Amino acid sequence: MRFIRTFFNWQFWASIGIMLLLCFGLYHFTFKVWLKSYTNHNQEIELPDLYQMHIDDALKTLDSLGLTYEVDSVRFDSAYLPLSVLESYPEKGFKVKKGRKILIKSNPSDWRPTFLPDIVGKSKRLAITQLKLAGLEVGDTIYKPDLARDAVLGVMYKGRSIEKDFELPRFAKVDLILGKGLEYGVKTPDLIGMFLEEAESSILANRFDVGRLSVEGLVVDSSELRVFYQYPLPNDNYDQGLPVDLWLSTKDIKSLENIIKDLNRQYRNFGDNDSLAIETYRGELNLDDESINSPQLQALGDTDENEENEEKTEENSGSRGFQFD
Repeated sequence: MRFIRTFFNWQFWASIGIMLLLCFGLYHFTFKVWLKSYTNHNQEIELPDLYQMHIDDALKTLDSLGLTYEVDSVRFDSAYLPLSVLESYPEKGFKVKKGRKILIKSNPSDWRPTFLPDIVGKSKRLAITQLKLAGLEVGDTIYKPDLARDAVLGVMYKGRSIEKDFELPRFAKVDLILGKGLEYGVKTPDLIGMFLEEAESSILANRFDVGRLSVEGLVVDSSELRVFYQYPLPNDNYDQGLPVDLWLSTKDIKSLENIIKDLNRQYRNFGDNDSLAIETYRGELNLDDESINSPQLQALGDTDENEENEEKTEENSGSRGFQFD
């Protein structure tokens, strides 16, 4: 009974009424007053057209409207001006609240730099392909002597040698240093009278290979070995990369006359005017006048068909070693 009497107590209904008034007041203040003020209700800003506007001007416009922004630079597009706005989100005409963040994509000031790929030692064709993929172009091609034909020996930019991973402007032109490869029909160097080390250096410098080394007599000091015969003969047309055989000795030239004569029979086809270049041997082998004029050395210029004329000597020699008809 007491519970039922509570519903007829005026204090109960007064408490209910006060609670309802407080709830209504709290709702009205939250959703009608505070929330409208916090969200800037009915205070909308229409976004301007930022397309192709310079990025500095676009940012000043957003600042004047009380908007925030975030700028991102995309890949450079040469169809648009550098540092121009390419996209914005939200787009123009869209209404936003004050303080809203606007996303902007702008054109960079230039192409992003690229880096030189590792192309040294690779073929010309592969190197050009890798350079194009890296956004680079080939300028001049410079050929230098090397066994590897069309292999990349080095890279140059504006006259300066550069290595892999070197930073370059996109679309820059680089010069390639390429191997020339072997040549054919090149004249062999004259090695007669040279020391062994000197002769080997000359062979390699002319891009031939050092072939068979034949030593005549006992050798105490190899640095004293001199070339007294070579094959191919001096100034013969020969293909690079092939071997040049050498005959060496520390002996006096007089003791090598018969060996040279046998080598002539083996490697040369004589004519009537073939002769040994006596004057050249005088300078190269430091022979005295008596040994130069000896009948044995003079006989080296005779042919097999005229061995009975071994006493004749050659007065005019045109080259070192042997003179051709």
